[in-house]
Amino acid sequence: MPRPPRPPGPAAYGLGGHDATTTDANLALGRINPDFFRGGEHADMDAVNRAIDRIAEKLGGTRADAARGIVRIANNNMINALKLVSVNRGYDPRDFTLVAFGGGGGMHGVALAAELGMSKVVVPRAADVFSAWGMLMSDLRRDYFVTRLSTLTAETASSVQQWVREVEELAAAQFGDEGIAADRLSLVRFGRLRYENQEHSVEVRLPDGEIHAGALEDLVERFHETYEREYTYRLDAPVEFVGVHLVASAEVGKLTPAPLPVTGAEVVDARKSVREVDYELEGVHTADIYDGTRLEPGMGFGGPAIVETPGTTVVIRPGDEARMDQYGNLLIDLKAAA
Repeated sequence: MPRPPRPPGPAAYGLGGHDATTTDANLALGRINPDFFRGGEHADMDAVNRAIDRIAEKLGGTRADAARGIVRIANNNMINALKLVSVNRGYDPRDFTLVAFGGGGGMHGVALAAELGMSKVVVPRAADVFSAWGMLMSDLRRDYFVTRLSTLTAETASSVQQWVREVEELAAAQFGDEGIAADRLSLVRFGRLRYENQEHSVEVRLPDGEIHAGALEDLVERFHETYEREYTYRLDAPVEFVGVHLVASAEVGKLTPAPLPVTGAEVVDARKSVREVDYELEGVHTADIYDGTRLEPGMGFGGPAIVETPGTTVVIRPGDEARMDQYGNLLIDLKAAA
């Protein structure tokens, strides 16, 4: 007989789940307020402790050890995912700012940024629904991929131009069927290129306007640069055109963020309590707990601190500095690495 499915969700939900999750670990470490859980509910801490104690017993450690281990594994998995879209593509994370959103982003964002050597983290206003906000702000978009194999030479410029034109005409026709005129479309053209007889290819932006022989020479050089950035080497070999990738988009009406009002309140007015928080690598500290809904533009404070809103929790390490900008985004400057 197949085993029945286990109840979903963290043990803290009180719905019968008994496997410890990252949420349970953050509760056990004092990062999430058990009396302000999921917007104001009470977490089932008895279930949390039982779930984590089972892991601690198997490992021969304490409850705190097990909770720290869960958070550390979760952070390592997220760091590996971040490296896939940065280091593995030839980008240095230290040149960028980490945007941490979602209900759990603020709990882990600073630790991830610190591990990657980044110096700034932004937690957007209403971070828990930031993905939905992004959908509201998105343009209508279609991506078209058409495979066309050809060695890139001066003689193939006219062929590449024809292939691109065909895809653009297809996009204009499909958007036109939905009442969107061609003059409202924004078209961004990419070529998928590779070295002949190789499997791996990279995308390179195609020039606007007519694609002539001179444009192909520039395209080949940019392919070499892009390929070397991603794979750390380049070859003295013919370059093959694999296909066209066209991004067609049309603007839609968008919401415009408005600056938040400032009442003249002090940051101390947003501080609601203190509690012991386990910061894992930085140890246990007495952290100031801030009500995120009462923070105003211009308010700033240092860690150790926790910012609580009905939808998310932001963990700020000892020595880090946080401030709110005029739109309600929380900007965190990380302390210099030791």
